[in-house]
Amino acid sequence: MNYYQQRQTLLEHAATIEHGLIVIGGGITGCGIALDAQSRGIPTLLIEMQDIAAGTSSRSTKLIHGGLRYLKQFEFGLVKETGRERAVVHHLAPHITIPEPMLLPIIKGGSMPKWMASLGTLIYDFLAGVKKKERRQVLNKAATMAYEPLLTGARVTGGIHYFEYRTDDARLTMAVAKTAQTEGAVLLTYTKVIDLLYEAGEIIGVKVQDTFTGKEYIFKGMEVINAAGPWVDSLDVKDVSIRKNKLLLTKGVHIVIDHSKFPIRQAAYFDVGDGRMVFAIPREGKTYIGTTDTAYTGNNEEPGITDADKTYLLNCVQHIFPTIKLEVADIESYWSGLRPLIREAKSKSPSAISRKDEIFKSATGLLSIAGGKLTGYRKMAQRITDIIAERLQTDYEIGDCTTETHILSGGDLQKHGGLEAFTQQKLGELTTRGIDTETAKRLIRLYGSNIDLYLIEFDQLDSRLQTIQLPIWLKAQLQYTCKHEFVCKPEDFIIRRTADFYFRRKEAEAYSDAFIDAMAILLEWPAATTTAFKAEWDERLKK
Repeated sequence: MNYYQQRQTLLEHAATIEHGLIVIGGGITGCGIALDAQSRGIPTLLIEMQDIAAGTSSRSTKLIHGGLRYLKQFEFGLVKETGRERAVVHHLAPHITIPEPMLLPIIKGGSMPKWMASLGTLIYDFLAGVKKKERRQVLNKAATMAYEPLLTGARVTGGIHYFEYRTDDARLTMAVAKTAQTEGAVLLTYTKVIDLLYEAGEIIGVKVQDTFTGKEYIFKGMEVINAAGPWVDSLDVKDVSIRKNKLLLTKGVHIVIDHSKFPIRQAAYFDVGDGRMVFAIPREGKTYIGTTDTAYTGNNEEPGITDADKTYLLNCVQHIFPTIKLEVADIESYWSGLRPLIREAKSKSPSAISRKDEIFKSATGLLSIAGGKLTGYRKMAQRITDIIAERLQTDYEIGDCTTETHILSGGDLQKHGGLEAFTQQKLGELTTRGIDTETAKRLIRLYGSNIDLYLIEFDQLDSRLQTIQLPIWLKAQLQYTCKHEFVCKPEDFIIRRTADFYFRRKEAEAYSDAFIDAMAILLEWPAATTTAFKAEWDERLKK
């Protein structure tokens, strides 16, 4: 049975027991907490009002990086922690965390002169414990131009070649979520907290609503953590004593261009002339560019993109790559997300505000966590779970944190010789089923060591899908994700499980109608539900 059809039973059961911990928020932080707590022996329930990673955790620059730019703000502790966590996350999820060579061109008159970039990346290598083969190289002008001829015409004086780690943020969050579930945590998506519950001045649980049916439930928990990202403040207003108005939301936009129109050879991190740095990263035949960083006060669920956002990013490219002539019409897709930054007493520009995380404690027992970066999710989870473990030490037999070595779902590749060897081993199994090589490689990157579960779904594809005019491998993907990855709505799959909406937009638009028909069969939607989801998806395509 698939997850969508199990939800009712899961909701009803969750309402009959007391949980050791209730985590609000299914982003990377909430899922990280659920994994840490459950693996230590704390029975954990995670509640997410949308889909796993629907908010900030699917809208980042899709890098596991140490935050080189934070050296300019003298945040050495943040750089050290997140820099070292890059290697940890790469070890835990090698199928979705890949070393990415990065070029930092030095521009005459830019905000980062060569000596600063050289010293900064040297300190970065030291703080982050970078492996010898991935340490930075200082380049002269000729070497920099050889790495990236598109810089012709820019006032290049040299460059730095170094490494970060490319990831798929939504896939990483899903890997953490699935691992937490395997450990025994219960995860409920499309379950919105509508109230916090108290008894004798202490928090004892939450009141939630199933956003599909409107039905309400009471969940009791010995401890409650608010890890709702941009929605942390909106939940905390329900608590009498926790700090209010503690977040400053800033919007980050990325745009996607066909690689043929911006054929950059490797990822670049460049000075755009206003004191900010921007990434341009090649991926799957596209180049994506970002990010913006502007204060935001609108709709948290879909921040959107403005003409000013588009113009700004296109001008950033023009500034450093003079030979590249991009127009707004060249933008194939985009994503925008919100950073829940900790509001500081002293007014600063959005880019100057610290990316550190912070834990907020209420006299009622409620804990809230906000701030931080994708890369640092595991340490954030560890810090707040340590507090919960201390509180519950007399109620459960609680072990130490083991997430530093706890391989994530799909990441068990070492016994196969690593990702490249594993890919070669599995390619034959996929191509003999009629799957083309490029698609087969993409599937292996998506699912890692879980590819065997995907192949089971391929071989046991629901016969009711025979009438649907889609490639069999795509129908098998849908069946796999509905069973194993919490897929309930079209956007769960098309945007977050595959990133097709961003990097294969035309293909996604072409298959989406038949795809929704396939979902309707597998999830046994009534006709009205299918019609509603098709209308909802059509609205998404207009954005």
